[in-house]
Amino acid sequence: MSVPRMSCSLTALSVIALLTAHGVLAGETAPAKAKVKEVKSCAVCHKPAEGQLRGFFDNVAMKSQTIQLKFDDGAEVVAFDKDTLNVVNAAVPGNLEKSLRAIKKGHEVRVAYVAGSNGIKKISEISIKPAMKVPAEKQLKVEQVEKLIAGKEKYTLVDARPTPKFQEGSIPTAINIPYPAFQKNLDKLPKDKGELLVYFCAGVT
Repeated sequence: MSVPRMSCSLTALSVIALLTAHGVLAGETAPAKAKVKEVKSCAVCHKPAEGQLRGFFDNVAMKSQTIQLKFDDGAEVVAFDKDTLNVVNAAVPGNLEKSLRAIKKGHEVRVAYVAGSNGIKKISEISIKPAMKVPAEKQLKVEQVEKLIAGKEKYTLVDARPTPKFQEGSIPTAINIPYPAFQKNLDKLPKDKGELLVYFCAGVT
C-alpha cells in the first residue's frame, strides 16, 4: 500500500502498526513530451505509467465537465465526458455527479487519460483511493507499544495528530507528522522498508 490515509483507531492509546511500505498516491508520467507531474509520496510505491496520472483531487465542475487535480508542483485541469467516465470506488454507484462531488478535496486519485488536441487531457476513468483497512494482525495494543518502547527493537513511531495536540503530550519517542503534511515529511520516515513503522492518531481519519 501505499501508506495510505491513516485510518487509525486511537482509544486509550491503541495504535496501528504498519509493518512495511509507506507512501500515498503517486504521480505518474504523461506520455510524449509532456512535463512529468508527480506526487513524491506516491512514487514510493508506484511507478510511472503511460496514460495515467496520480495526484490529489481538488474540485469538479459538472457544467464544463472538468476536474482539477493538484500535484507537488502545481495543478492541472482534465476533461471528462459525463456519459462515459468510469468512477472506480464510487461513493454512489450509478450516479456520476454525486460520486464526484463526494470526493473530498485533497483525496488521492488516479486517472487514465488520452492527450487532447487542445492540450487538455481527457480522462476515461478516475479511481478513488479507498479507505484503508488495517488487518487485526497489524494492530498493536497498549501493552505491545509499552514493550516496544522499553525494548531494543528498531522502530519509528509516528503521531499523526495535529501539532498542537502533539505538543500537549504524546507517546514517548514519537515524532509528529500530521496527516495533511505527510507528503512533505517523507524524509522523516525510515529508509529501511523492513523497519517497524507505527502510526497512531486520535481516531479514524
